[in-house]
Amino acid sequence: MKSQSRYADVAPRWSVAQQLKRAVAGGLAFASLAFGGGALAQEVIPDFYRDPGLYPNRAYVNQSANEHIDPFTGALQWHFTDIHLPGNGGFDLKVTRSYNSATINPDNPAASYDSIAGLGWTIHFGRVLKTKDAYVCLNKNALSVVDNPALELPDGSRQLLAFTGSTSPLLLSTQRWRADCAPAGQTGLIVYSPDGVRYDMTQVVNVGSGVSPVYAFYTTKITDRNGNYATVSYANGSSPEITSVTTSDGRSLSFSYADSGTLTRRIASITGSGGQTYSYGYQDVSGVAGLYYLTTVTRPGGTTWNFSYNGNLGGPAGSYLMNRATYPEGGYINYSYGYVYFDTQANPSYRTDVVTAKSLSIGGSWSFAYTPGSLNNYDTTTVTSPVGTTTYKHIGPNYSSSGTVWMVGLLMSKTTGSLQTETYTWTKQKIGSENFLRPGQFVLKVDAGETNAPLMTQRTITRDGATYTTSYSNFDAYGNPQTVSESGPNGGARTTSLSYYINTTKWIVKQAENETFTGSSITRSFDANGNLTAMTRDGVTTTYAYDGEGNVTTATLPRSLVHSFGSYKRGIPQTESQPEAIALSRVVSEAGNVTSEKNGEAKTTTFAYDALNRMTAVGYPVGNAVSIAYAKNSKTASRGSLIESTVIDGFGRPTSITLGGVARTYTYDALGRRTFASNPGASTGTSYTYDILNRVTRETNADGTYRSYTYGAGTIAVTDERSKVTTQAFRAYGNPDQRVLMSITAPDTTANVTIARNTKDLVTSVVQGGLTRKYAYNANYYLTSVTNPETGTTTYGRDVAGNMTSRTVGASGTSSYTYDRQNRLTAVTYPGTTPSVAQTYSKTHKLKSVVSSVASRSYTYDANDNLTGESIVVDGITLTTGYAYNGKDQLSSITYPQSARVVTYSPDVLGRPTAVSGYVTGVTYWPSGQVSQIAYANGTVSNYGQNSRLWPSSFATQKAGTYYNNAAYTYDGVGNLTAIADTADTSFNRSVTYDALNRLSTITGPWGSGTIAYNGTGNITSQVFGTAGLYYTYDAQNRLSSVSGSRAGSYTYDAYGDMLTAPGATYTWDGAPNLLCVNCADTANKVENSYDGLNQRVSVTKGGVKTYEVYGSHGNLLVEYTPSQAGKLVEYLYLGGKRVAQRETTQ
Repeated sequence: MKSQSRYADVAPRWSVAQQLKRAVAGGLAFASLAFGGGALAQEVIPDFYRDPGLYPNRAYVNQSANEHIDPFTGALQWHFTDIHLPGNGGFDLKVTRSYNSATINPDNPAASYDSIAGLGWTIHFGRVLKTKDAYVCLNKNALSVVDNPALELPDGSRQLLAFTGSTSPLLLSTQRWRADCAPAGQTGLIVYSPDGVRYDMTQVVNVGSGVSPVYAFYTTKITDRNGNYATVSYANGSSPEITSVTTSDGRSLSFSYADSGTLTRRIASITGSGGQTYSYGYQDVSGVAGLYYLTTVTRPGGTTWNFSYNGNLGGPAGSYLMNRATYPEGGYINYSYGYVYFDTQANPSYRTDVVTAKSLSIGGSWSFAYTPGSLNNYDTTTVTSPVGTTTYKHIGPNYSSSGTVWMVGLLMSKTTGSLQTETYTWTKQKIGSENFLRPGQFVLKVDAGETNAPLMTQRTITRDGATYTTSYSNFDAYGNPQTVSESGPNGGARTTSLSYYINTTKWIVKQAENETFTGSSITRSFDANGNLTAMTRDGVTTTYAYDGEGNVTTATLPRSLVHSFGSYKRGIPQTESQPEAIALSRVVSEAGNVTSEKNGEAKTTTFAYDALNRMTAVGYPVGNAVSIAYAKNSKTASRGSLIESTVIDGFGRPTSITLGGVARTYTYDALGRRTFASNPGASTGTSYTYDILNRVTRETNADGTYRSYTYGAGTIAVTDERSKVTTQAFRAYGNPDQRVLMSITAPDTTANVTIARNTKDLVTSVVQGGLTRKYAYNANYYLTSVTNPETGTTTYGRDVAGNMTSRTVGASGTSSYTYDRQNRLTAVTYPGTTPSVAQTYSKTHKLKSVVSSVASRSYTYDANDNLTGESIVVDGITLTTGYAYNGKDQLSSITYPQSARVVTYSPDVLGRPTAVSGYVTGVTYWPSGQVSQIAYANGTVSNYGQNSRLWPSSFATQKAGTYYNNAAYTYDGVGNLTAIADTADTSFNRSVTYDALNRLSTITGPWGSGTIAYNGTGNITSQVFGTAGLYYTYDAQNRLSSVSGSRAGSYTYDAYGDMLTAPGATYTWDGAPNLLCVNCADTANKVENSYDGLNQRVSVTKGGVKTYEVYGSHGNLLVEYTPSQAGKLVEYLYLGGKRVAQRETTQ
């Protein structure tokens, strides 16, 4: 059937060549395989409102990352990557599938772009289209672009290739894709992307019909900047039917077809060398012979995307267009269409089918209203969503005049509700001298003697009354801005100068090289292939070397630390060598997944995946393995008896997650924003509301209290559950979502905070309550000093990696620090007589030993790197603690030092202890994880209540029905404890109030009533309880200098800010600083301490009796051992980090 215009009776008559030209923008994903065939629509270059594909100068309406509705054209698009095989050197192999409603002629679908992926769909790698003849390198009409070829990309978008008037490059697109004639003996073009990927487009196929031939030049080979390549094979020399793709590193794709070799051929399946197969199902287009709808895409594992379409609707808009897309999880989106008459000047009867509404299966609707522009009036599209209205304004062809055709389709403004407006300005850059016009409709507009690329010169965002501006200027010959100026509220202003690595041989023309702004710089070096070989950021350099495929073989980090990589497969190094003799090895599957990894200690973890590259199993060196199973609307992961079940809604979002029998539920609004998250094991929880910019405006708690957020000009005011307002002010530049805190206005203004920052936005000072803290940096922007009122200036030495090499506090001595070649701290030398410390590590970066002249610590680990033992040796005494775990890596017992007593915990499925052997016989928990009840071995039972906010609501302890205490707790909305009611003895009832900063201000209890006062920095200035009062005075350095009132005294400090004297006591500190001695001159009251290299106390001597202490790595004191008192041993037992018992024995 011969294709013809739907409105041939009203459209101006133009030549076929003129109907086949347009200039568009887009992007080409590597290895998205090219297909085509059959009769192509006669309008190879359609009007502005039938442009297919995605463009960088537009804003799209998205429900997900796959869906796009163009507010300029009204077209519906879906884009998918069906198969992705990663490759070495970043040379990935992809199959891209795209749908665009604009490519379908609803009045004559047979004249639509024919595709072997279904009506409106494309699966292809990219091609060059040329109308009328195959002389793709000849510029027969040098005055106009009408005979120029066009580059079509995988999303269906096209870029006009403009003749430059030169032979190198011969042709150039607005996005700087380059095309040159194929070498002698071949027909077609050699096309280069701006990042240096070469496409040999030399498979010539006539995809036109009748007297209107259209020649397509399909890709036969792709070669990246490093020489990696993919070869595309076809059924025969004139067929677009790809049979296979193979790459230089062994990856491959194979294709099967229905009706292979005929005009109705359709892709039936595509299989990648990684084992993934995608299958495609079709349905006849009713009433149109030889056309098919793509209705199902079956992914590996059997889940399916489904698509349905309108038939011939007659008069209403939307014939043959997609009306529903159904996710593999079952959710769907419905679409409706209408007509818009865009060409109100030359062709007022010409109409375009546009999306006018969409709705979700879960509720939520969008409407789209289009108002075509006129002279000096933009095209306006109003999108009304479930949360408000967004208005887009574009340059339309009716707005522009000849000389401004290059601007058509550019976004000029986007207004989101009443909160935000974005505006854009543009300039042009000439890429050719031919007349530029758009054949088809709107044919009255021509840019005479020039073909231009649009360049954004300014983006201005006005949000909540603040303005954020980014300006681009000083463009180089390739359209790269060499100056970027940004401004925003609260001092946001900076200008960045940029230069670019330009390699015209490889055609790398968009790669940033150097960046500088006030006080900061980044410089880069590249090899001949454009690979980054060195980057220096503010004086700190990292260098890289590569193999022939472009894989990094060495990375030399600051301090000349060399990491080596080798045996690459699918872009992943299978061998890795790190400093300190650490070697890693991996096994990588054909699909590019790591299936096993051996760590530096030669312990192996294995992984398994399904054909969608989702992890299905993890095998640890020891213990239970993890298995993960997927279903349409659920995922189940298990490790031994621990099971996590996730229920997924129709759009792939978790609606409940149940871990170890404890469930949390979630709900979402139509935009996919989480609106509710339940508390564990409860139907109540926290609800969220948002504004149209997706910012949280209210969080409502389970008890009905709420916290609200009000957004202003560079500010956020947070009103808490007590109605107290804290306002934060932020500095930002051109992007309001990238901000840094500059000030805090507190509910009590004496506590306001002001922050100063340097040009890198690093904090240089913080002022609160009249006190200033200052921060300074070196040329590398590493912190080199902090000045605090309490201690003066602390200075830090830094190596080139930023490690702290020295520390001097005020007038104190200097501590020195040494690091190994993994940047791990290995030695500390303190000033004076304080013992030095040495540390060693495992090859998985676990601490192995800490040695000082006072004590030595050593650690052992199992194959999963769980701590199994820690020993401390002090004064020739060895005290060892052991840890044991179950198959889920949950702590099951601790073997105590000295006694070798084994305390078991009987962990439940979530790893929480249910017993402390010999002392606690049973423990139950609330679903939140807080303790509900503890049953002690002596018959005592403690019960813990919990309120809807998950705060403790009561605590009762009883034995045989006799209560020792029975207290109930109440709180205000922010969680401050306001009252304790003790029914066991009401005389112990207490009530509490707080000031505007949530600091305790009054309390009433058995002793009477009291008040507490503070200054702006949070220091207590007085506390008065009944007739007793204490009053606190602070010196100019913000240190407590004296107390008066019921108890009086004065205090002095050393250079570190440590207290030296207090009423009735003196203190001596070492250079760490650790407290060495209390009342050293008073033999009767003298207390001496000693510490290990981790600054944990290992012994305390009182009255000449030395007791050794063992702290576990968790920080809990486990034992006190006093050999001189008949081997007295005190053991402390814990439940969830809280001490529940102690045992004293002698040996």
